[in-house]
Amino acid sequence: MAVRMRFPAQALEELKKADPDTPITLHYLRSIARQGLVPCVKVGRRRLLNYDALLAYLENPTRDERETAPGIRRLAE
Repeated sequence: MAVRMRFPAQALEELKKADPDTPITLHYLRSIARQGLVPCVKVGRRRLLNYDALLAYLENPTRDERETAPGIRRLAE
């Protein structure tokens, strides 16, 4: 079976076909790709997402995103 690779906009389009009311946004898909939460391959400045891995991640996120979000972070004392 071939791996289904999609640009974030294409992945969002397929997600919306399966679930028209999905709250997932293009910004969110790009963010999780940038953070390395879903396997991706850089093609120039763009990223191709592994669509099957994206679906698996959305079914069962492995990390608490609140702890990995950029911004102010707690320092070890």
